Amino acid sequence: MIVKKTSSILLCLMTLMMAASAENRALLVGIDEYQHINSLTGSKQDVINMTQFLQANWHYRPAQIRSLINNQATKSEILRVFDSWLIKGTQPGDKVLFYYSGHGTYVRDRSHDESDRYDEALCPFNSTRLKRDLILDDEINQRLEQLKARQVTIIIDASHSGTMAKSISFRDHPDSTIKVPIFKEPPKRQTTNHNLKKEVFLKNQEHVVSYTAVAAHQVAVVDTSVYPHTGVFTRRFIQGIEDNHADSNSDGKVSHRELLDYMRRESQAYCNMRPYQCPDGLTPQLNIKPSLLDQEVRMWASDPSISDLIEFRLNNDLQVDIVPYTPKQGQKIRVQVTSQRNGHLLVFDASRLSTAKTLTRLFPNRYTLPSYVKAGKVFTIPDPLSGFEIVAKSPGKRLIVALLVDKASELSTVEEALPKAFKQLKSTNAKTLSQQLNKQLRRILLQKQSNPNVILSILTKTYEIKL
Repeated sequence: MIVKKTSSILLCLMTLMMAASAENRALLVGIDEYQHINSLTGSKQDVINMTQFLQANWHYRPAQIRSLINNQATKSEILRVFDSWLIKGTQPGDKVLFYYSGHGTYVRDRSHDESDRYDEALCPFNSTRLKRDLILDDEINQRLEQLKARQVTIIIDASHSGTMAKSISFRDHPDSTIKVPIFKEPPKRQTTNHNLKKEVFLKNQEHVVSYTAVAAHQVAVVDTSVYPHTGVFTRRFIQGIEDNHADSNSDGKVSHRELLDYMRRESQAYCNMRPYQCPDGLTPQLNIKPSLLDQEVRMWASDPSISDLIEFRLNNDLQVDIVPYTPKQGQKIRVQVTSQRNGHLLVFDASRLSTAKTLTRLFPNRYTLPSYVKAGKVFTIPDPLSGFEIVAKSPGKRLIVALLVDKASELSTVEEALPKAFKQLKSTNAKTLSQQLNKQLRRILLQKQSNPNVILSILTKTYEIKL
């Protein structure tokens, strides 16, 4: 038995080490300021938001992400970094992500490989009307061929083929929230159904999942309802996964199908409020192998490192008991906390799981000082010398949230972030609450530019007050 158990542990560690050694990589491009065409707003912020999302939710380390912003994002530099960073820097089995936010356009297809007779294109910083200065879909597709055996995610927040007729009226007063480039000589393109058959930017390839902001007859836009501005599409993509808003069946997972439905629904809702920005609507597109539609989107994320997995295990080192187990209204309550490691303790109570407004800090409070908890010892709140008591008031289900941090200086930072993290919890499943809360807290700490690597232990405990 001992030998088998040891072998199993060694095998697990070998598997983790293989996953952690994968050189998953991401390239993010955001362009607001162009050399020859009209400027945009929100693309740089899109890259900032996507970077935070990838680090906090998809396990990308800072060293695995490269960003090109504004004048850094020339055609030659984008393709050079794509080749050296994404293609040569990865190997079969790795995960690759390419993200672009900026202008998109189209040019006449000379190779006759497009059903609509036009090549869709991304507009780098130094774009001109000349085809050679654009990044064509053919150029991206050729590179994706070289990434076979990788798991590739492409996210494009641009108008890859929206009709340029919409841009002509903006020539004198360009709208920086409309993602359509204005060239000195706009191209002519028919907008019949025949010429708008192509709804996706990239060819279907089994190892590639690609999300794009709009359909062929639409233009991508910037969300002006928030500041700093960000792409409507990018914001909905992140929200759908990050806060599980797209989880329509409440199973704790977001599938590609659910994410696409969510983004389409929320994008159209935005257009309904601001029809002047998107009179033709916003219909995000997904190019994916049909059998993968119900696969969890996170399957395409980077793998967690060994340190992430070990840290998650440390998050299970708290035990919380309510005494008595089922208190009655008016009865005095004690909360007993036992930790497997030393640290500084925070304890909160909530009357409902659907709102953060009911969070009440039980410990420390005005009658106590922040207390250092020693590993293996039961810490009781309140103890006989505390000078306060906890009394069960309103009947109903309640929740205890216990948090343990290494340093006293981290208490205020975590306490400030907790209400927002608590509010964003979707599931009320007691088994997953601690995990969800941990994830939301780390994401908020990262966004606040605080230390996201705080060693933080979290445990939630449900209980009920009876009449």
